Amino acid sequence: MEVHHHPEVEKKGLKEYILEGLMIFLAVTMGFFAETIRESISDNAKGRDYIKSFVQDLKHDTANFTALEAFDQSKMIALNNLYPCFDTVEKNNRSVSCLLPIMKKSESNIVVNFTDGTMQQLKNAGGFRLLNEVDKDSIVAFDHVVLAFQDFQSTIFQQRQDIVRDVYVKLVNFRAEPMLHTDEPKNVTAAIPLFYSNDKSLINEYFNDLTLYRRVIKTQLGKVQRLKTRETGLIRYFENKYNLVNIGE
Repeated sequence: MEVHHHPEVEKKGLKEYILEGLMIFLAVTMGFFAETIRESISDNAKGRDYIKSFVQDLKHDTANFTALEAFDQSKMIALNNLYPCFDTVEKNNRSVSCLLPIMKKSESNIVVNFTDGTMQQLKNAGGFRLLNEVDKDSIVAFDHVVLAFQDFQSTIFQQRQDIVRDVYVKLVNFRAEPMLHTDEPKNVTAAIPLFYSNDKSLINEYFNDLTLYRRVIKTQLGKVQRLKTRETGLIRYFENKYNLVNIGE
């Protein structure tokens, strides 16, 4: 009978086991670091994309603020004539040509609709975690100012706007009102009285309301100018930091 001898397997020494374990550990560790670096690069790229998008939103809003600033400045020019106009109207309530530009400028307001698509993504899609603390803090601080401005427009300002309109409706002659928007209203108001009521207390109330309205316009104008300055500063900061100026944005 033949006897088959199994080849002897050379046993590994302790050092070889340690070396193999060390190599496996190093391979896993290097893979972990490589994946971490890859994720970091990806996160940095996504964070930069958020910044680019945020800057574009700021530029769009800056254009809106420029329009509102010009609108409010034109209002202030008209409303700055309230006191001499009141003296004129008080003497003769049919001599109202000075009041016509004031009425026109106090009819409406521009509501700023902020471009907040990027801001909402940063808040709701976890985008803030991709930004460094300085950038995040700058954007969050700006958002707080924006929310405060929106609150001002929807409460204090809107209240004053509504009050002026309410008294306007009570005071103005229905037949004269459409003529306020003609190219030459002075020529038509001589024949049609502007005021439906000769109630001096109501006229006085209207001018008082216009005075308070002028104050909130002045307040809003200041807020708009500060917001615009802040936006311009953020745009410049991010463009310089991330070299956004020279990449055809």
